[in-house]
Amino acid sequence: IQGSVTENTGFNSRCSTTVSVGFNRRGGLSAPSFLERKDTMLKFYDIDPAYANYLRQFDQRIPNISYGTNNKFVCGIVLSVSGYNYFAPISSNTARQQTNILITDDTGRVLSSIKFSFMFPAPTTVITPKNFRAIRAVDSAYADLLEKEYEFCKKNEQAIRDKAMKVYRIGCNPGHVLHRNCCDFHLLEEKQDEWIAAQNVVAGKNQETQAE
Repeated sequence: IQGSVTENTGFNSRCSTTVSVGFNRRGGLSAPSFLERKDTMLKFYDIDPAYANYLRQFDQRIPNISYGTNNKFVCGIVLSVSGYNYFAPISSNTARQQTNILITDDTGRVLSSIKFSFMFPAPTTVITPKNFRAIRAVDSAYADLLEKEYEFCKKNEQAIRDKAMKVYRIGCNPGHVLHRNCCDFHLLEEKQDEWIAAQNVVAGKNQETQAE
């Protein structure tokens, strides 16, 4: 089964050059082809906990989203693969790893990290952009942290997309030493399809009920 990974190789304010790289189920690479697409700026999103819990049934490496104070959130779209949009969780873990990027402030102080080994595909119906203004109204300190993290991500967008592609390759290659540290990306793509299909069935039944 073939997929494709989209990687930015350069961009201006209106569009970006992307590379589509094919993968098979064993992690093999096919020849890349060059495509043009409009750039999608990275954003921070909240994830529907129900969707995260659903994915965790099949892969325990999916992080827990719900916390007592502030829920875990994700950065995306870090990677697009055959129509699957990937989002990487922001973690309070500040240890440097081969599959993450440390987020720093302007002074170089490490604030958090982007965990690409735990990134996962998600449909638009389960993501909500973070509202920084609303957050600042209730917790200015947390808003300050989020804004510093977001500024880092905007400044390092290319490095983030490159790392996401690199880790996706690792996750698709059973022979790589870090393969077991990564989510099962192909499995999660299948489970996203099943989630969408199930939601469509529910929506169809609701429409039938309303029509009666």
